[in-house]
Amino acid sequence: MKLGLVSNPASGHGRHRSAEDLARGALVRRGHDLLVATSTCYDTSRQAATDLLGEGIDALVVVGGDGMVHLGLDVVAQTDVPMGIIATGTGNDVARHFGLPARDVEAAADIIDAALRGQGRIEACDAIHVTRPDGTRVPDEHEWCMATVGIGIDAQINARANALVWPHGEGRYLAAVLPELAILRPFGYRVTTDSGTWAGPALVLAVANTRYIGGGMELAPTADTSDGLLDVLHLDPVGRLSLGRLVRRIFVGKHLDHPAVHHERTRAIVIEPWAGDAHWLRRPPLAFADGEPLEHLPLRLRAAPGAVRVLLPAAQ
Repeated sequence: MKLGLVSNPASGHGRHRSAEDLARGALVRRGHDLLVATSTCYDTSRQAATDLLGEGIDALVVVGGDGMVHLGLDVVAQTDVPMGIIATGTGNDVARHFGLPARDVEAAADIIDAALRGQGRIEACDAIHVTRPDGTRVPDEHEWCMATVGIGIDAQINARANALVWPHGEGRYLAAVLPELAILRPFGYRVTTDSGTWAGPALVLAVANTRYIGGGMELAPTADTSDGLLDVLHLDPVGRLSLGRLVRRIFVGKHLDHPAVHHERTRAIVIEPWAGDAHWLRRPPLAFADGEPLEHLPLRLRAAPGAVRVLLPAAQ
């Protein structure tokens, strides 16, 4: 089959430059013709991948981490072109959700090949669609998200982790947590979901389509990419010690019963900054989606059922 292949050579601070070559060789050995979206940065990678759709490709394969899945989703959402994932990034949380291998190019290529030959599966999966509350579009590269949108201390940690050059891998996210704990202060939100509106302070506000963030923290244990719903979690203001304990519980998905954690499921959510009379509240930070900077509030997020087709292993 004719496959498009896209990676970002600047990702991972340049540590994953060889991943594209390995992926290309693995897919060619399995008999596929490749069209490679050659580029030097994220934005040009996205444009080059979009151009491949006009070449009649049978699938788009993304090589990298969650940011590359974010890019690939932006390109193929609401098209008939499925997406294959060769996860070679830092967190690989989307791959983890789908049970795909991380940092194993040959195993990932086997799954892509089997799915295309009818020996695996091509599954229609939900995605998160982003607009302004009145329906106005955000920039194209921020319209679609696959995993989680974070708009609290989680986003602050994500931004800090992206700037670190050490440690490598999943430890980078954990290393970014400690400095944020030192300046702990809640943000103010007004949030409207299917169940109504609340306004007040929170440390964490996250909207999830898949289960994991930060290289394996099970933030949304009930998230399901086939149910047309988003998982919304917010955390009331707590002290540093309590937050540190909660982080450990999130790693194993045992935090939803904590009295400071609020969880609901909704088809859509509108998130706005809010201060009320509490002038000590911080304005919510720049939202992050799939590890990539998104947009500032206000935003409307909705579950888009079956928005992307993903190449996956045969069902167990």
